[in-house]
Amino acid sequence: MMELLSRELKSHTAPPPPQTLCKQDHTGFKLRFKFNNSVGLKRKRNLKAVEEEDDGDWVAPKLKPKRRRKQDNPQLIVEEMGSRGLVLVIQKTIFFSDINPTASRFSIPFSQVKTHDFLNEAEAKELDDKNPMQVWLLDPSMKGTNITFNKWVMGSSSLYVLTNTWNPVVKNNQLKKGEMVQLWSFRLNSLLYFALVKL
Repeated sequence: MMELLSRELKSHTAPPPPQTLCKQDHTGFKLRFKFNNSVGLKRKRNLKAVEEEDDGDWVAPKLKPKRRRKQDNPQLIVEEMGSRGLVLVIQKTIFFSDINPTASRFSIPFSQVKTHDFLNEAEAKELDDKNPMQVWLLDPSMKGTNITFNKWVMGSSSLYVLTNTWNPVVKNNQLKKGEMVQLWSFRLNSLLYFALVKL
C-alpha cells in the first residue's frame, strides 16, 4: 500500500515530460520540434508540413516573391547610368502597325503622351521644323540602339515616331501585338535617351 502511494505522489510531483517530435527528413537530418503552451502558428504549420512529408505527400515550399528584373525598373537604369530626369512618355498597347516590318516604326500618338516636357525648347523646335533627331534607345533586353526620333503631322493629329532601326528592336525583343509597353525618357550628359520597358 505504501509503495503504491509513493508511486502516485511521484507521478503528481514530477514535471511532465516535454512533447518532442523527432523526425528524419530525406537528407538524413533530424528535425526536432518542441512545444509548450505558447506555441505559435508558424511552428504548427512547420509540424504539419513535416508530418505530411512523412506520410509520403510532398509539400511545395513557399517561394519568395520574384524580384523585379533590372530592365523592368527604369529607375535602376537611371541610377546605374548616372543619368537623370526620368519621365514616362507613353504607356501603350502594341498594335500591328508597331511591329509591321514594312513600316518599321513605333508610333507615339500625342493623344496618349503623358507629357511633352521630356523635350527641351531646342529639341521641340527642331522637330517642328521637320528635323529628325538621332537618339539612343535602351530596349527591354538592355541593348542600346541608335534610332531616329521624329514628329509627324497627319491632318489634324500629330505623333512622335521611332524609325529606321526599329525592326531589329522588334525582332531582338520578340515584341508582339497586344503586349503593353512603356517608353521612358531620361538625360545623360544633357542628351536625350529613351528606355523601352515591357510590362
